[in-house]
Amino acid sequence: MASVCLFSCQQQEELQDPSKEGINFLTTVDNESITDAVTRSSSNLSLPLKSSFSAGDVISMSVSEQEYQPFTLGVDNQNWSETATDSEAVTFYAHYPELTDEAATTRSLSSRYREIKGGLEYLFGTAQANKGSKNVALAFKRMTTPVVLLDENNQPYEGRAIVKLFLKNKGVQDLFSGKIEADPNAKPEYIDIRKVSEGILTNLIPQIIKAGEKIGTVILEDGKEEPIIAEEDITIEAGTPVAVKMYARRGIIDERTPLFR
Repeated sequence: MASVCLFSCQQQEELQDPSKEGINFLTTVDNESITDAVTRSSSNLSLPLKSSFSAGDVISMSVSEQEYQPFTLGVDNQNWSETATDSEAVTFYAHYPELTDEAATTRSLSSRYREIKGGLEYLFGTAQANKGSKNVALAFKRMTTPVVLLDENNQPYEGRAIVKLFLKNKGVQDLFSGKIEADPNAKPEYIDIRKVSEGILTNLIPQIIKAGEKIGTVILEDGKEEPIIAEEDITIEAGTPVAVKMYARRGIIDERTPLFR
């Protein structure tokens, strides 16, 4: 009986050990800049951007700058005994979409960076928690810059004109700060800008554009091609959308950044 009681007590202690309890991961996405862009428009825009996470979404997650591992929200489980850190204050890092296997191996300082290609939407999240906490809140931010095509009435542009921006489309990302910078050795290339109706927006690599630079071209509906030239210095910031307005036969104007043909 004493043996049975001892086993029962040990089993109860193990079940109550907080280090073996699953961590509840909560997620949020910073939508402030997107909300501002929609509010400034006279129409209620519904943009095809990642504004929240759902069960089944796969992220890459790291604890205290260890290797990144794939983690399926709402499906996978992790407890504090699996975090392999003795620190009481723990930092979680997360990427969406998930990293490639090569980029996920990040134990050494020299491999904390990865090359990245523009076009897609990249989100990065962090969370700080005390070891043993039941809930961990991952707060995600956009690391690239979405481009929104609008018509004269601030409605999603549905015309046949084609917008191509001529910018750097390769970058380098710090895997533990999430920051993306344009590759200084990358040369500008033409980037097709998608319409809202296509279901996915084109995202740019954050970068600085100098006044007078040709930064794109517009192929109008009659086939005529016109260049887009920056009228002043432009900073393309992570998460801050570029709203490009199309005018009939007048090329494009970005309400936030003056441009001229």
